[in-house]
Formats: sequence, C-alpha cells, structure tokens
Amino acid sequence: MKQAEEQGPDDTLRRHLAWSGSPPTAAQARAEADALLSALQHTHQVLIASRIADDIRLVVSELVTNATRHAPGPGRLELHTADRSRTVRITVRDTSPAMPLPQPADPRRAGGHGLRIVEALSSRLTVQRTDEGKQITAELALHQRRTSPRPDRYYVDVDGARDGAPE
Repeated sequence: MKQAEEQGPDDTLRRHLAWSGSPPTAAQARAEADALLSALQHTHQVLIASRIADDIRLVVSELVTNATRHAPGPGRLELHTADRSRTVRITVRDTSPAMPLPQPADPRRAGGHGLRIVEALSSRLTVQRTDEGKQITAELALHQRRTSPRPDRYYVDVDGARDGAPE
C-alpha cells in the first residue's frame, strides 16, 4: 500500500491510499479520513462536528470495503477538501466495470445496504466508468444538516451519459 498527503495550490488538502496487493482494511481507510480531518482542523482551523467526522469515516469504510470485496486489485482511495474546505470528497477507484446500484431496502437481508448508507450521508454521489473500471465519488458537506435521500443525488455516468442526473 502507498499513502500520500499533500496540499494543493488552492489550499485543498489531499490524502491518497493506493493498493495493488493486499487491500487495506476499513480501519486503515478510516485512518486516512482521520488524518485529513485532523489536518483540516489544524491547518485551516475548521471545526468539524463529531457526527460529520463519523459520517465521513463510515462513507470511507463502506466504499473501500465494497471496492475490495467486489473488484480485483488494484484500487485507490482519494480524499480531498473542496469548496474552500466546506466539502470533503471521497473517491474510490477499482477495476470492476460493474456499476453498483442501490438495492431495495430489506431489513431481513444481511449486507447490501452500504450504497444506500453512502447515498443517505452524501450531498452528492457519482459513479463513473473509467478505462480501468469505475470510480465512485461521495461528497459530504462539513456544515450541513443531514437530509433524507433524494433521487437527484445519485448519478450513474454510463459511457459519458449521466443517468438520473438533474438537467
């Protein structure tokens, strides 16, 4: 595994975790989220509510777990701040071309709820095909009330055409 931290020219903070052999654990992925949040608090003096930090950790865990469970390696986790440190973007790239879709809610089913959880916690969720497989990007606002999922927050970009995206 390869980790990196950097600060962009526009003061964005970035963390990367790439793997080709054994994939990271959810705990290792959450540690990357914690490192980004800590840097954000110390470098930019941004106060982050513990609930928001928990949401970010959960989204990172769900996306990395899905990538390592459903796609052969390699993979990559990218975390960065956006919108003048008001948003955290979490991107996971994997080698599976299969596009995930939220499954219907079923409290009797063990598993299969991760994408719905990510969708509910994110202000925007985008899935795109790449030459190597796909990438999923979740955006979480650092200062936003949690809302219920809306149909206009989940986008699947199939061959450049965005399905379900608002016009």
